[in-house]
Amino acid sequence: MLTFHVLTDFSAAATNALHYAVVLARHVGGVVHLWHMLLPRHSAEAAYFDIAPAINSPAQAQAVLLEVARKVEQYVPCTTSLLLENPMQHLAAALQTKAGQVLVVGNANPAKVMSAAASSTALHLVQTLAQPLLVVPNTYRAGALPRRIVLDTDRQKVRLPVAASTIPNLLAQLTTSSQPLTLSHLPGDVENLLNRIIPSVVGLHVYTSSASPEMVDVANNIQETGLLHGVAHTVTSARHPSIEEGIRYAATRHHADLLAFVTRQRMYPGRQFLHSVTAGLLAHSRIPVLTIPEI
Repeated sequence: MLTFHVLTDFSAAATNALHYAVVLARHVGGVVHLWHMLLPRHSAEAAYFDIAPAINSPAQAQAVLLEVARKVEQYVPCTTSLLLENPMQHLAAALQTKAGQVLVVGNANPAKVMSAAASSTALHLVQTLAQPLLVVPNTYRAGALPRRIVLDTDRQKVRLPVAASTIPNLLAQLTTSSQPLTLSHLPGDVENLLNRIIPSVVGLHVYTSSASPEMVDVANNIQETGLLHGVAHTVTSARHPSIEEGIRYAATRHHADLLAFVTRQRMYPGRQFLHSVTAGLLAHSRIPVLTIPEI
């Protein structure tokens, strides 16, 4: 069973991310686990986890957390954890490296400058934990399942954690429809049939060089990651002078409402990571981002 671990500070952005996680969990038969961090303001990790201004005590935080959980339980099973110290240690112990876990956080400001992203919860998580991370920006209102998913890949070899085995099954469940294919005399049926037949997952490679890569090489690179194993998909490439902008443009062109990629945090250690393409996508994407940290 898939567990969506949702970090919440009870803000609008966190609530939107929770709604999105509930939609996904309800579709795939998963569960939700809510985490709230009530940390001392002087603690080393307090900068990465916002403290709800109206919460003044652990008892109050626990009461609010349980109230949110009761609402979630109307749709999917939900459990809670209140952390008062060492949040990353507790998260790492709970998630370990096993599959079947997805961390979920909100992004309150996709327009922020990268210098402000140094204290981003999402960037801190992908540099610390080897678990899939789903970042939901407040510019994307949760409601429906993702209809079109773009998986971006590069040409570098990558080592993925065991937890990455969660991704193919999740994508397959999100993009598989139980509705029968029908074709009648109605004018729109042919177009609807074609839309249903064409895979809703696109494997993408954006490049800056003058020579385009061979499609077979792009397809092989995607296959080697294993992230789309058993998932029907098409493969495409696009040239753009900026990798980050090119990925965003391609996602828009393919009408994506979910962007997935591997986070290359090991290639850009420390503050260098803020200048990487993947950090920019995590911080600035206006559609949900599902990322898998390398190991």
